[in-house]
Amino acid sequence: MAHIFNECQNYGFEILDDGIYNNNGVKLGQVGCTNGNWWVKRGYSGQQQYSNSVYDAVRSLSMVDTLPHAEAVDCEELLDRPFEMLTTLDWELLRKYAPVAESQELVAA
Repeated sequence: MAHIFNECQNYGFEILDDGIYNNNGVKLGQVGCTNGNWWVKRGYSGQQQYSNSVYDAVRSLSMVDTLPHAEAVDCEELLDRPFEMLTTLDWELLRKYAPVAESQELVAA
């Protein structure tokens, strides 16, 4: 745990009971060690991935694309961006995006 704490301090991250957060209060994920093997869970994927070291695990969290309020992202605006400008998180949001059809009232004549 001390190794994780030291690496998080190098990046200015805060460790709370439910994970590691950046200085904007956005959850980045979790880092741990099981049977001598380091692992990382990124906040948006929840999948555990093995890492070579605590340094690599925490460093990978520093590369997590974060938005303060992911729910507030306008997916229509993301669709207008060039593909090469989209982040991993943008792609995740777009995968879950379902456009809302405009409602039309039917009037009986």
